[in-house]
Amino acid sequence: MNLFSERNSQKNKVACLLVLIILSAIVYFNSLKGAFQFDDRNLLNKEWLADLNSFKKGVGLKSIPERPILLWTLAANNHLDNKNTFGFHLVNLNIHILVTILIFTILIRIKNLISKNNSGKEKNDSYINNKQNNVLIFPFVTSLIFALHPLNTDSVAYISSRSSLLATFFFLLTLYCFSETLLFSRTIKYRTIIGLLIIPGIYLAVASKLIAITLPLIIIFLFLVFYVPKWFPNYAEYFTLSKILWFFICMGIILIFLEFWFEVLYLPRDQGYELYGKIPYLLVQFKVIIFYYLVKFIFPFNLNVDSGFPFTEFTTDWAILFSFILIVSITFIVVKCKNIWVKLGYAWFLLLIAPTSSIVPLNDLAVEHRMYLPMSLGLCLITGWFISRFKKKTQLISIICVVIIFGALVANRNQAWTSEIALWSDSLIKNPNSPRVHNNLGKAYYEAGKLKIARTHLEKSVSSIPDYIKNQFNIKNPKNYLERKSIRDKTFKNNNISLRLDFAEPHYNLANIYLDLEQLERAELEYRAALKLKPNYYSAELGLGSVKNKKKEYNLAINHFLNSITLMKQTTGKSDYPLARLNLGEVYGKKKNYDKAILELKLALKMDPSMYLAHYNLGTAYMLKGFYDNAEISFKACLKIRPNHEPALFNLGRVYQKKKQWITSNKVFNKFLQIKGPNPNIYSEIAWNNLMEENIDRAISLYEKVLSYKQNHKAALINLAKIYFRLEKYKKSKIYIERALKQSLPQGQLDDLNKLLKKISTD
Repeated sequence: MNLFSERNSQKNKVACLLVLIILSAIVYFNSLKGAFQFDDRNLLNKEWLADLNSFKKGVGLKSIPERPILLWTLAANNHLDNKNTFGFHLVNLNIHILVTILIFTILIRIKNLISKNNSGKEKNDSYINNKQNNVLIFPFVTSLIFALHPLNTDSVAYISSRSSLLATFFFLLTLYCFSETLLFSRTIKYRTIIGLLIIPGIYLAVASKLIAITLPLIIIFLFLVFYVPKWFPNYAEYFTLSKILWFFICMGIILIFLEFWFEVLYLPRDQGYELYGKIPYLLVQFKVIIFYYLVKFIFPFNLNVDSGFPFTEFTTDWAILFSFILIVSITFIVVKCKNIWVKLGYAWFLLLIAPTSSIVPLNDLAVEHRMYLPMSLGLCLITGWFISRFKKKTQLISIICVVIIFGALVANRNQAWTSEIALWSDSLIKNPNSPRVHNNLGKAYYEAGKLKIARTHLEKSVSSIPDYIKNQFNIKNPKNYLERKSIRDKTFKNNNISLRLDFAEPHYNLANIYLDLEQLERAELEYRAALKLKPNYYSAELGLGSVKNKKKEYNLAINHFLNSITLMKQTTGKSDYPLARLNLGEVYGKKKNYDKAILELKLALKMDPSMYLAHYNLGTAYMLKGFYDNAEISFKACLKIRPNHEPALFNLGRVYQKKKQWITSNKVFNKFLQIKGPNPNIYSEIAWNNLMEENIDRAISLYEKVLSYKQNHKAALINLAKIYFRLEKYKKSKIYIERALKQSLPQGQLDDLNKLLKKISTD
């Protein structure tokens, strides 16, 4: 049976799709155990992720630059499977499989459209590959290369790269709907309904990621290629594929000049514009396309989450001029060639790589997931077409090689995404001089509790910044550059390139480690270094407040926390800074100003109801104020978010004691024991509850158990002394009194015990 034959076409299509689905699932199976990575964690801290109902408040569906469709899918993902990485990775894999299916389906549709448009006109088999016994080989191989290409692991295995997956999915789905409108065998009603779906399709694609902004251009391109020649044959000679390509190339050049002179395009929120400038960024992207993207497509080895592709200037780097000449030459060759698939694939690649590799400067010069959409019906299509031209035996060998080599590379690459430490350790081997790699690896070790090795990497990150600036960004005087960064509104000028890059985070992360190690002076120095580089760094200002808090300089701490709120409002436009409010609540609590503490903690929770520590601190403040019902509500809210939060369980048990709900209190304390294991203090609390319930024997047994773990437990000794005195077992009571008096006790307890001892002696 020939899997790619036109005979039994539907069965063969289904068989091809099953092969694509199964192979994709197999090679990406080990990605399902991947961890949350650096940007993933930032998303997980969003308040709307913990509560899907608050999504509309936190994210506006009209705010397209915020990628609302991506954020909604993440929130829904979390709602269905709370912070379980498996569910997030499973969705990513399913989207990738759906994209692969769409590529296969769209190529079959385009083949049919081309065949109809050229029936009776073009019989050249090199123009359209339409052999009856091999009709599915081209769509299948193209889809297979895309499904298994290692360059796509960044998009599939990295949860935050779902933006690329979603944008590509809706991009291709919209094109499929558009292709349905070109089928004149369908009814007008059907084509109209499908055509109306194109508008929401464009929104869904662009609202997933702005790279899909080229979707209307692709639709216009395909409209001119397939619709005009068929329905306006008198004008067909003006709408040949070559002329359409030239038209789009000229439009692109005009757009570049318009952007350069009038800034007509949207500028991203990162610092690429100030770091490189538009034209220098555009010029170096010719080199990126040839020496990184094309090389990695052909030789997908040594993939790296931080490519470290260095910035160079056109006047000093021959590779930029060489790449420019090569791309222009390839463009001329493609336009002149008569193969429609090469033309379509090349046009697709250029149009879709343009948003990230043209005149919209981004921080990183080269990132692997930027190739996801351009590869789909671009480089993969061209490669698939060439393989489909091989003899049958060579085709089979090529397919087997793709499956084995690409499959092994993908499975191996997925291992790097299993944890942050694994990912950045892999990156460190390939890019050992990057401050960002050392910073992120240090941060990963810090979050894993390995402070010593974390400090080592963060110190390396800080110390390597000057050399990195010099080598990575072609800055001749890094010290001068860093000094100029201390003035926020000034930038360092070098060869007409405006620069301002954020190197504050390594200082901030190092300060956090020093803070945890109680090295408060060092922590303060690093926080101030971060603020010098980035004066609006509200997290560093918050860190200074934490230093003053630990130094018990509470008024200074309050000032820093309030300043951090002001900086956050100025920087982000948000109405408040919940983490600062949390810290203010803690400081006011330490100052025993519980009313202000409650006010601040309520403000924190208003902005971010997922802050379990705010619920806990609020409950503690209510408990200390004697508002036990409110305290109960707050502790329960904390435990809903963190069911095993031990301090909240303990305080909730104490609240029930205050409310004289002894049995309920015991249930809470027993849950604490299930989590923590044997604990003499908890046994003592349970014993007290039993004592209040007049379960004297049970109380005695528990207090004895307390003493078996901790011989000099004060509460157990005192209460056993009182119980035995009450039971008139004076000899035993005297033993516990004498043991208790050997402990360091408050004067009131000493007086009570001495009175009991005197009574026993008198009797």
